[in-house]
Amino acid sequence: MSNRLHREMEAALMERMLPFAEDVFGDEAINEALLLFLDDDDAGEFDLDDPLNTIFIPWFLFTWRIENEDEKPTPEAPMMKTVAEAFLDAKRSELTPDMVALIEAAIRRPFSFYQVLETVSGKTLKLEDLLLGHTIDVVEDAASTSLRQGEIVMGSLLRPMNGVVRPLTLSPFALEKGEKITIQELKEEVSANAAASELSEEILLQQEAFVIGLYLDIVDEMLDEEDAEQPTPPKRR
Repeated sequence: MSNRLHREMEAALMERMLPFAEDVFGDEAINEALLLFLDDDDAGEFDLDDPLNTIFIPWFLFTWRIENEDEKPTPEAPMMKTVAEAFLDAKRSELTPDMVALIEAAIRRPFSFYQVLETVSGKTLKLEDLLLGHTIDVVEDAASTSLRQGEIVMGSLLRPMNGVVRPLTLSPFALEKGEKITIQELKEEVSANAAASELSEEILLQQEAFVIGLYLDIVDEMLDEEDAEQPTPPKRR
């Protein structure tokens, strides 16, 4: 499948899943998820124009789930099931095999930090996963035109589909390579929390609040510096 067709199918599925989430999980589900994502009681309501939606919406649809009864936005909301899983249960017969495969490849994919090692503009990225410690070639025709070698993004990758790895999402603001030191400190913290000598995708899912929190903290600092000094704005992909 071409990158264009993949992007169009992914966007169409998300457009269908957002109203489905409201119907099945309740009107307040997306706001409850946003509060958890930002770890901020004053987060306010979901804003469709927020640039962070490039990472929040995929997380809400494919990773967020209700794990405790007192977290339910409505009594009927499913427990321990992502929006995507509930959507598959209800709509599978209406979906093509490619759509089903894409949804299944996206469910419960962990965030990590990726440093750009190489780019082939409009085609691929070679990334180093700074938390899991391996490199991976990713088919990507948009970010590969704007990201520079050494820059760091937070994101999550789809499970391989027909031997091809694509991003589920990459963060809207790239971080400077100097943040690698801070990310290494995070890796050590998460390893200690999990009592693990090496991190795994399962551990990253369990500890995702630390990964998301660090990214948001760094971006907040970048934006604060912009307001104080009015330098070149943080690079947005």
